[in-house]
Amino acid sequence: MTTTLRPTGPIQQGADGAQFRTYDVCDNGRPVGAVEIGTDPGFGTKAGVLRSLRIDESRRRRGRGTIAALAAEEVLRGWGCTRMTVLVPADDPAGHALATTLGYTERSRN
Repeated sequence: MTTTLRPTGPIQQGADGAQFRTYDVCDNGRPVGAVEIGTDPGFGTKAGVLRSLRIDESRRRRGRGTIAALAAEEVLRGWGCTRMTVLVPADDPAGHALATTLGYTERSRN
């Protein structure tokens, strides 16, 4: 199994100056989900945000989400980001478990 990220389009620029881009999460070249990353306008271009991560229901529980999150971090490092945050809905226990496993700590709840 080879899990990779494939850009779905060019890097977009928001009105607030933040950049963002969506990627397909691929397993052996076949799309199995999507991830959206960007920079955080509140902290500047040095702070990256994992905005969303989705793996198809039938493709879950095999580590693809973890690999996609780690690959997204690498892409953001390539953009010059030195800080990384993730947005996890309060009612998403799997998202919280993944964030905790990857070493993220809760900073705030909105």
